Amino acid sequence: MKILYLVHQFFPKYYYGTERLTLGLAEQMQRMGHSPLVMTYDREKDQQGFVRLSDNVLVKKYTYGTVPVISFKKTTLPEICQIFDSDVEEAFSKLELKYDIVHVCHPMWLSSIARSCKGRGVPVVLTLTDPWLLCPAALIDRGFRLCDGPELGHKCASSCGFIGMTGRYREALDFSGMADEVVTASRFTALLFEKNGWNRPIRIIPHSVDYRFVRRFSNDDRGNIKFAYIGSISWHKGVHVLVRAFQKVQSQNVSLRVYGSTREIWDYSKEVLALARKDERIKFLDSFDMDALPYVMKEISALVVPSVYYDNFPLVTLIGLAYGVPVIGSRIGGIPEIINHGVNGLLFKPGNSDELASVIDGVAREPEIIHKLAANIITPRRIEEEALDYENIYRKLTSA
Repeated sequence: MKILYLVHQFFPKYYYGTERLTLGLAEQMQRMGHSPLVMTYDREKDQQGFVRLSDNVLVKKYTYGTVPVISFKKTTLPEICQIFDSDVEEAFSKLELKYDIVHVCHPMWLSSIARSCKGRGVPVVLTLTDPWLLCPAALIDRGFRLCDGPELGHKCASSCGFIGMTGRYREALDFSGMADEVVTASRFTALLFEKNGWNRPIRIIPHSVDYRFVRRFSNDDRGNIKFAYIGSISWHKGVHVLVRAFQKVQSQNVSLRVYGSTREIWDYSKEVLALARKDERIKFLDSFDMDALPYVMKEISALVVPSVYYDNFPLVTLIGLAYGVPVIGSRIGGIPEIINHGVNGLLFKPGNSDELASVIDGVAREPEIIHKLAANIITPRRIEEEALDYENIYRKLTSA
C-alpha cells in the first residue's frame, strides 16, 4: 500500500511529538511491507537544495533514515491561520503522485494537498495531534490565558485580534468533514472538538513507544534525585513554571536537566536561562538523537511535563514510563489519561509553580517515593500496535 503522510514540519530540522509520531508510523509501515512517503513544509529562509516547482513554490526531495520525504517551501511564508493554499495545491498537482491513502498527521500548510487527493477519490485519515484546526494559537489567548474555544471564530477577533476567523472556522469544519476517518490519541482532545461543534465521530488511538530506542540501565543512586525536562523550550510547554518551582526548593539532593534547543524561540529561551542562571543545580543541555536516549534516561530519576496548554498526549510522557521512570505532569489535556496521580506519577495544577515546588520538595524529602511510583508503572504499548490500528483503518478505507 502506498501511504502519503502529511505533516507541517519534519526531521531533521523539527523533531518533536507530531514529527516523531509521523516518523514512527512511516518506519513501522515500511517494516510491515508498505511504501510511505512523508510530505512536509519547510518555513526556514534557507533555500539550499530546493528547486522551483511553480511560480511561488519550491520543492526538495530527500530521505530521512529509510523514509522518503518531499518538502515544500513558498517564496513568501504563508499565514499560520491559513487552512487551504491554492499555490501548494497547484504545485502538488505537478508532482503527479499516486497514492492509495493520505494520512494527515498535522494539517498546517498542507491541507490543500489532502483536499486535492480527496477530490481524486483517495481516502483521507486525519489525526488531531493538537487544537490547531480550532485555533492557530493552540487555544491560548494574547493574555496567555487558556481559551475554551473559538465560538465559531467570533471569539478569535476579540481575544486575539485575528481577522477573518469565522471563514477559517468554516474551512476547518469542511476539512474535518471531508476526512474519511478522524482520530486522536486522547479522550480530552476528542471532547474538546466535540464541545466546539465538531459533531462527527472521533476515534481514540493512543500513541505508543518505539521500543527499539528503549534499553534500561540500573540506577541505584537513591540519595540524589535527578529531575529532567525533555522537549521544546517554549512558553506553552511550561519550562518557566518548572524553573521557578525548582528554585523554590531548598534541598540540595536534587538537580534539574533541561534538554532542548534554546535557539528556537530566542526571547523566551533568554528569559528562562536568566531565571535559572543563579541556580547551579539547573543545567540546560541541547536536544539529542534517539540513539542517545538510553544514556540520557539512565541519569533521570523523574521526568517533568509542565505543560500550560491543552497538551494532547505527550510522547515524552510515554517514553518516561517505557523506561520505568515516574512522570510529574500538569493536570491538563490528555496528561491525566497517562499519569495516575500517586500511582505511576504525580500531577499538579498547570502553571502553579508553588504546587510543583511542593511536589519536588516532597520527593526530595522522601526519595523512596520515586521507587514506589516506578514499581507501579505499566509500560505503554508498542509502535507495532499503534501502526496496526492505523493499518486496519487504511485497509478498510481502501477496500471500500
